Amino acid sequence: MMLMMSVSLVAETSMMDTLLPGDNACMVLFDQNEENFIILNEARAAVQFTPFSTHKIPHSLIALETGLVQSVDSPLSWDRDKYPEEDWWPKTWAGEHTLRSAIKVSLVPAYRQIAREAGTETMQSYISQFRFGNEDISSGVDSYWLNGSLEISAMGQVNFLRKFYAGELGLEEKTTSAVRDILVQEETEKYVLSFKTGTGTIDTESGKALAWLVGYVERNDNVYFFAFNMEARNFSEAVALRMKTARSILSQLGLIEA
Repeated sequence: MMLMMSVSLVAETSMMDTLLPGDNACMVLFDQNEENFIILNEARAAVQFTPFSTHKIPHSLIALETGLVQSVDSPLSWDRDKYPEEDWWPKTWAGEHTLRSAIKVSLVPAYRQIAREAGTETMQSYISQFRFGNEDISSGVDSYWLNGSLEISAMGQVNFLRKFYAGELGLEEKTTSAVRDILVQEETEKYVLSFKTGTGTIDTESGKALAWLVGYVERNDNVYFFAFNMEARNFSEAVALRMKTARSILSQLGLIEA
């Protein structure tokens, strides 16, 4: 039987005030061994938002499963006329990249190229197979996850990650294993932390941005899946706060070191 422990941000619970910056953020965590959810800000946890670059997890799975990318260490390229370099592109996108490095730096043009080459029918088939969010890619095959038609909630992200980790997405085991490998961000003697970020502007007029951090912690023969999202006044603030806030929560829950 699955149990749910819901922790709300209430005035009389001072500890909760330190875990989330306010109503514009939430965290969902699932303890695999105990089959328990811990939810911070339950109302927001069920609300769907654009996934931004957290979509690179299912995207990478599709790239490898279809053979569009042979391995996580195969060189990537994209149509430079279709996706020319822009002023805002980070320096980390320069040079040669593989799927292993591209997912780390969120190399948008390479992933947009993969989606175009796969085509709408293939991308839709896999997104539906994965039951990823609302499964809507109608806004454009190479942009639907970038503040487009595809949306997913924090709860949806955790449920997807659980199926992905368990190899229950209907994919080859080597595909799942390869993507699990490139998601690892931090390894210590006590735990392994794997995650993907996702951040972007959701209101061009105000500059308001949305930030995600989704992944899992492997610790003491257990796996803790998590999805964090928050809104910020602008992109820079979202980038600055997403990791700091999410890591603080995971640390206070005793899963990682601060």
